Order: sequence, then structure tokens, then C-alpha cells
Amino acid sequence: MLKEWPLVAFTVLGQMAVGVFLCFHAPFLVRGRAPSPGWFVTWLVVLAVVVFLQGLATVVSLFHLRHPVRARFVLSNLRSSWLSREILFELVFLGLVALSGWLAWLRAPSRGLHAGLVGAAGLAGVLFLLSMAKLYMLPAQPVWSGAYTPLSFLLTTLVLGTVATELVVRGVAGPGVFALDLAAVALALAVAEIGLAALAAPRHGARGVRPGPSLRRVGGAALSAHRARIALLAAGCASLAWDLASGGNDILNERGWGAPLVLAFAFLLAGETAGRLHFYGLVGRPSERAS
Repeated sequence: MLKEWPLVAFTVLGQMAVGVFLCFHAPFLVRGRAPSPGWFVTWLVVLAVVVFLQGLATVVSLFHLRHPVRARFVLSNLRSSWLSREILFELVFLGLVALSGWLAWLRAPSRGLHAGLVGAAGLAGVLFLLSMAKLYMLPAQPVWSGAYTPLSFLLTTLVLGTVATELVVRGVAGPGVFALDLAAVALALAVAEIGLAALAAPRHGARGVRPGPSLRRVGGAALSAHRARIALLAAGCASLAWDLASGGNDILNERGWGAPLVLAFAFLLAGETAGRLHFYGLVGRPSERAS
């Protein structure tokens, strides 16, 4: 299962990058415009964080290839391959976000252009997530082919996106200045993910998919990852509740991060990583032995 670490890192980092972009820009996209001048510094930092996360995800994904120099051929089958589409939309998303950041840094005069780029990048990010989910929803793999896969990916995107965006906003602009209390939103989403994992996780959820016998053995490490995911997400929820109870998002507070929010991010990131290890551990390799 640990052999899949490049895919674990790629999917978690890529989903977090899209989540940060969408969570920060959602209030502006609803109004059909780019962030106002008062958000200039925070906007630049958000775009830089998104480019860093998505760029890191792209680099890490190369470690999964036996011959990284042949990665350019992955775009050769866009008509029928969800893998090719996933990489295409990832690169388009990364390029549009980087272009938005560059134009914002130059203070390009056209706000309509900024809004168009933000909307196009958001669409590319959504298509990237959709392609990532469709890539794994194979009829030959019943543990991946159901609705659990896209729902799990979506919740990872939103949970990490909201809490990471809250970290950036509090650290740059200050607490209580965003339209939503993202810590509260992250808490609700994390609770929903715990419920999804406990009930619907394939093999180990109470009502998850139970595929028939297979020649591919699945080790007990997947069950351990499933339990670790729930425990870490619960610890993240407790930290978010601590942050809310202590008034961490009070507008009267100074800029910066409190310990509860930092702990919440660490626990939630670890929980999502454990969840992705569980996901890949559901489909064992023929050479693996059950533990």
C-alpha cells in the first residue's frame, strides 16, 4: 500500500489546491467578479499557495512512473482516456492560476479579464476533480466504481480547502474578515466525512461495498488506515470545535494562527492521507500477502 505514496500525495495535494482556490473565490465567483483591491495581498498569497500545492502534486506524480521522461505521452489519448483528461485539466488549471497570479502581481487594468481567468480556472479545477474520480470508477473494480469515490474525493477537496483557506486568510488579512466562518464550515464537512467513512467506506464501512472473493489479496493495513482516518478526522473536528469555542475567528483578534486551527489542519491533513492510503489499499497487488 505504501508503494502508492506518489498517487496519495498527488491526489491529496491536487484536491487541496483546487479546494483552496474554490473556497476562497466562491464568494467572488457568485458575484461574477475577481477579488476587490482590498483583498490584493491575500489574493496573491492564495494564488501562490495554490500554484505551489498543484506544482508539488505534479512533480510528485512523476515518481509513480517507471520512465518519468515519457510523461509527455500521457496526453496522447484525450478521446478515450480519463488519465489523459485528468492531466490536461490539471495543467490547464495550474496554468490559469499562475497566469492570474502574474497579472494580479502586475496589476493589469482589466478586472473583466481577472474575473474571466478566475472563472475559467475554477471550471478547469472542477473538471480536474471529475476526471480524477472517473479514472478510478472502473467496472472491474467494484470497490472503486460506486458513488463513494467521487463523494470521498469531493469531501477531501472541501475539508482541506476550507481549513487551508482559513489559515491563509487569518494569517494575511486577519480573523473575521471573510464572508463565511470557514472553520465552522470545515467542522461540518469533516463530520460529514466521518459519517461517510463509517457507513459507506468499501469493505470496512458498516454498509460499504463487500466485493466477492478475488485472487488479489488485500492486507489488514487497509483496515488500520480506515480506523486511523476516522480517529484523525475526529481529532481535527475536536480542534476546530476548540477554535470556535475560544473565538479564534473573532475580528478583534490580531492576525495570525491560533494553536487550535493549526492542530486542526495537521489532524485533517493526516486523516485525509490515511483515507487515501485506505482507498489504494482496497485493491491489493497480486504479489501482496494478506497480513
